[in-house]
Amino acid sequence: FAQRLVLCPVASLVMWEPAVTRQTMQPLFLFLLTVTAGTTCAQDCKQDVQCLLNAMTLDEKLQFFAGNLDAIDHVAGVSRLGVPDINMGDGPNGVANTMKGTATSFPCNLAVGMSFDNDIARKYARAMAKEFKAKGKNTLLGPGANLARVPECGRMDEYAPGDDPVLGAEIIKAFVKGALDEHVMTVVKHLVNNDQELNRNEWNANPDTNVLMEYYMKPFFGGIEAGAAALMCGYNKVHGVPACRSEGMLKAAKSAGSNFYIVSDWGAVYPEASQNAAEYINAGMDVEMGTHDDATCGGNIAAHPDCQATPYGGAGYCNAGDYMLPPKMKAMVNSGAVSMARVNETVVRVLGALQTAGLLDKLVQAEFPAYTPLDLHSKWYGPLAQKDVRTAYSRQVGQEVARNSMVLLQNHGSLLPLAKTERLETYGCGDEVHFRAESGSASGTEPNIPAVGDRCKPDGGSACPYPEDALKVAGMEVTSFHLQDGGAGPRDPEATAIVCLVAAAKNTEGTDRANLDLLGADTFPLTKYKKSVVWVIAPGPVLMPFAATAGAIVLSSLPGEMGGAALADILLGHASPAGHLSLSMPNKPQETQVKANPTSDDYAEGFEVGYRWYQAKSVKPNFAFGWGLSYAKYVQVVSASLSTPCSNARPSVRLQLRADIGDNGVTKGEISHVAQLYLQHQKPQPRKFLELAGFGKARGLQNGELVLVNIEFDAPRTWGSNASDKAGFGSSWEAVTEYKVFLSLYGVEHVQELFSVNNSGGTCKATALHSFLTEGPLNFDQDEAVYEHESAREIVAAKPEAHVWPKQPQDAVVADTVAAIVNDSQAEYKWTADAVQPGRLSSRPTGWQATTMVLATGLFALVAVLPRPWRDSGRSYTTTTTTEEEV
Repeated sequence: FAQRLVLCPVASLVMWEPAVTRQTMQPLFLFLLTVTAGTTCAQDCKQDVQCLLNAMTLDEKLQFFAGNLDAIDHVAGVSRLGVPDINMGDGPNGVANTMKGTATSFPCNLAVGMSFDNDIARKYARAMAKEFKAKGKNTLLGPGANLARVPECGRMDEYAPGDDPVLGAEIIKAFVKGALDEHVMTVVKHLVNNDQELNRNEWNANPDTNVLMEYYMKPFFGGIEAGAAALMCGYNKVHGVPACRSEGMLKAAKSAGSNFYIVSDWGAVYPEASQNAAEYINAGMDVEMGTHDDATCGGNIAAHPDCQATPYGGAGYCNAGDYMLPPKMKAMVNSGAVSMARVNETVVRVLGALQTAGLLDKLVQAEFPAYTPLDLHSKWYGPLAQKDVRTAYSRQVGQEVARNSMVLLQNHGSLLPLAKTERLETYGCGDEVHFRAESGSASGTEPNIPAVGDRCKPDGGSACPYPEDALKVAGMEVTSFHLQDGGAGPRDPEATAIVCLVAAAKNTEGTDRANLDLLGADTFPLTKYKKSVVWVIAPGPVLMPFAATAGAIVLSSLPGEMGGAALADILLGHASPAGHLSLSMPNKPQETQVKANPTSDDYAEGFEVGYRWYQAKSVKPNFAFGWGLSYAKYVQVVSASLSTPCSNARPSVRLQLRADIGDNGVTKGEISHVAQLYLQHQKPQPRKFLELAGFGKARGLQNGELVLVNIEFDAPRTWGSNASDKAGFGSSWEAVTEYKVFLSLYGVEHVQELFSVNNSGGTCKATALHSFLTEGPLNFDQDEAVYEHESAREIVAAKPEAHVWPKQPQDAVVADTVAAIVNDSQAEYKWTADAVQPGRLSSRPTGWQATTMVLATGLFALVAVLPRPWRDSGRSYTTTTTTEEEV
């Protein structure tokens, strides 16, 4: 006890202090180290980060700055203090760099973004993390957080945001939380502006700082908020220097939290670091990985025995660092090039990441299988690399994610869902389907595809990537052909053709796609087929010149090994499509004028990127951001309330929806619809476009039944630096003082006004832009949305008849209220556009009911704003009657 109480802290202090000369302190150091040997200093620290920091020697601290093994992605821990090794693995679409058929091939990150569903994203990440854990890996290198700026980007399938930073931030938060559910850490990548693969090690991203902070950094900030362990700096330059030593950008990222670190991409610390390694560290990078990231280990394969060839093929790249390995770090510390404070910052950040994931807890550590020497020193031989960690649960989640990410772009004549009696001809829907990335870190693990007849077993019993197999197992009469066989037209004139189209230029790491074409899009004669359904598999934006001639179009990004089963679920009505486009689908190549630049790009489009460009330029894309149909064709919003628009809490909109579904053959309870909120800046600087603010899914829609959806969003703000300022990281966030809130079920082109908010001059006022009392519910008619979509693109279409809603029981009351927002900065405000009895259907009140309610609520609002000397500044004021739970 005396040893631990007195000697451990003293020894730790001596080991921490580098300024004390070796000549003076070495005898004392050796004495204390000898005396404390065998004591249990580490137990005193438990999971306390500061205690662990103080207990570490300088050598122990310095080993956190670089990967130390070649065969695998590994950073050594401090076993005597209970700090585990960090065992990383690619991600982000599933376990990669492991033996074929030993892990699940999940849908890609871009696909999960198209779900617009945080619950699905969390479940996806958790299922993936279970397999990482079973492989002994406590760190998942993902998710991908870059925006889809360059349409041909070769790695777009890795990136969840698509066109939008808010979508990316919310999906990434859910992903990070899902992995943490299994105590697996995540590394959000690639910081920042890794928009292209062309000349990726040389080209320079040079955006204005305000655009960088508001758009390109936001998904990374979302990851930090949710508890990501690290951000990975990319290969490109940012503002003229490599991203991993772009000081302004890195420190802006680090200002968002302290329990995460910055790790380099493999090879993103460049040979210049042999002369200026300290600049990388002092700029904010913490951990160097895979510096000689090539098959020859920088031309010296003989010095790296763990990277030499194996019977399984090439051993892979060299994953260790170089310029920040402990001996070189110690030299930088001793010379004063890197301060001890900077060393301690990195150690605290790494320990904080471990603590956030629960990995400083020995019971949690015991959940992960231990690496053997073969696992540590060979890429393929180790028992964990060869361990099969697939489960039926993983495949079921993969199918659920793929299904919820499928976007119904078109459904002429309600062709879908298919009747069980339909005869089908499939074209290109077998092994021509491209369901996963086939190279690079996003390739995941190649699945074992069972022989024909053994595929698509129920409940995730086997991989099922090909629709022709899934439809046969589901009991449909299917005749299968290659895509090229479709030129002759249908063999059965009454059959429905299922046509599967994949990208002509595959996505891959290291190169961008050569074009946005789909194989067969220009040649398959859809006009010869009476009924046709086209499945488009898109690793990014694609051209669909055939849209006007197809009956139905379903789009998904790379759907993983259960994509075929997921498509069959949609086609047969076992579930309704609920995905929405996270990308704008263009009419022609380079429509937005943004293309890969081999040298440097100033991001001249500024804020008008992606779907914002189309709005600002009044151009209609082929299919717009947020577009997506479902089997619930008629949806009403019967009430909407806005909470806390002017407080420090996140505002939220609470919606009550109901649907008229009819009898469309869809499995009961399997129809869902995503509600999307958009904002438009009014003051101080108006913007010409709407921007996604938030989203929420109405699940299990049934005829006439009320479904509640609550959508939180961030009050809009802008970064204070000026346009053209490339170094404005010293600015700060500024509030948007006036904005409007819009609602859509069908994307950015089909919105209806809900509220306006004015928070300027020391007062805050929220105003309803739709009166549910006098104007009734907001109607979202899918047939009308399709008509508007086609008319805007000069497609001849008949205007649909107005839908007649079934009479609803008059068992609830909707009332508008006067917005009464008091001028009190300490209050938590809630303003509501209506009051609805919870859980009951809404109908318009009778005349005397409406008159009474308007008078009563007006009087209440007037009283609420009168001066009251006894008012408590912390009180919450509500302008309508509501339940305690709602407040």
